[in-house]
Amino acid sequence: MASIAVIPARGGSKSVPRKNLIGLSGHPLLSYSIDVALKCPLIDRVIVSTDDQEIADCSKRYGAEVVIRPSYLAEDYSRDGELVLHLMEVIKEISPSDRLVFLRPTHPIRNPETITRAQNLYDENSLKYSSLRSMKRSQEIIFKTWGIAEDGSAIPAFNPKLSNVEDPCNAPRQILPTTFYQDGYVEVLPFATVMTYGNTSGSRVLPFVIDEYSHDIDYVDDLNSIQRYLSMKELPDWFSFPKTK
Repeated sequence: MASIAVIPARGGSKSVPRKNLIGLSGHPLLSYSIDVALKCPLIDRVIVSTDDQEIADCSKRYGAEVVIRPSYLAEDYSRDGELVLHLMEVIKEISPSDRLVFLRPTHPIRNPETITRAQNLYDENSLKYSSLRSMKRSQEIIFKTWGIAEDGSAIPAFNPKLSNVEDPCNAPRQILPTTFYQDGYVEVLPFATVMTYGNTSGSRVLPFVIDEYSHDIDYVDDLNSIQRYLSMKELPDWFSFPKTK
């Protein structure tokens, strides 16, 4: 069984243009995910899937393999499962039993030991779960969140099956269950999960709770927050800046 890190890095980005190549302490954002994957002892290959030649060239400079995907698999509404299936079509030696370690390039601060722990945890539980997904404890109370329907009315945004509390939108916080949000740190799964379900979660997800500093980049403010972190005089012992190969 091989362990393959896949980093999805398309050229387009609406919130931060050319986000995957934007500079962060002297290195393109994408390079941080490549670098941490190369440092993980249980990862055998590091592959960037992209539709963009500049991203492809950057990925190779930092030591990753590259698979060019068609532009229709790199649009705003493209799904992760589609690019993984394309990757399997291109790299014929990938087996359904091989392990996929999914690392999004918008998450630059990762501890390689944490990724290794996630891989080991999934291996220990792979008969019971389709995938592992990293999560953090929610600060907001999702049972008190709302969406706006097409007719303009507010409707509860949560799944009522989770709470077992009558009228949770008006219930005391103390009796509502703790919830978690997927944070983009790491996902671990066999390629067979994508083949079976068409996505990277499958039918049963093993939660991997992150309790260390990490931050996903969606907007410029997120980028500034991480830049401030990287400007600290004392960074964790496990962290080092990426190097070109």
